[in-house]
Amino acid sequence: MFSNLNTYLAIAEDALAEVQRLDVAGRRPKPNGEPGFIITFDPDRKSFKQSLIALVFAGVYLEALMYIVGTQRLGKNAYLKIDRKKYEEKLVDLGIRDLELLSNCTRFREARNDLVHEKAVEIEKFGAAQLRNAQEEAKIGVEFVRSVAVALHNVP
Repeated sequence: MFSNLNTYLAIAEDALAEVQRLDVAGRRPKPNGEPGFIITFDPDRKSFKQSLIALVFAGVYLEALMYIVGTQRLGKNAYLKIDRKKYEEKLVDLGIRDLELLSNCTRFREARNDLVHEKAVEIEKFGAAQLRNAQEEAKIGVEFVRSVAVALHNVP
C-alpha cells in the first residue's frame, strides 16, 4: 500500500519544532536578573502559523492512520461505514479502550476544530474558558497522534 502517512507526521513535527525554536528565539531574560522573560512581539505571527500547520497535519496524519489501520482490520467497506464518525468513536471501533487516550482525542478534535475553523466572537462575549493557545495545542496534538500510532499497533 502506498501512503504519505509518514510525510504528514513529519510535516507536523517539523512545524512543531519551528514553533519551539521561535519560542526560544523570541524570549530574553528580564534585565537585572529579575524572574521571567520579555517576549518579543511577532507581527507576522510565525509561531501561530506554524502551530496551525502542526495541528492540521497532525489531523491529516490521524485520518490517514485510522484509514490504513481501519481498512486492514475491518475491510474497506466496513471502515467506510464508520469513516464519518468522530475521532474518538473511530478509535473505539478500532479497539482503543484507554480512557485517557480517548479524552486526549476529544481535546485534540475540539482544539483543532476551534483553531482551524475559527468563528469570530465579540470580545465582550468571549469567556476565558474558550481561550486556546495554538502553540500548546500543537504540542499536545502532535504528542497525541504519536500515542495513537503506538496504541493502534498494540491492539490485537
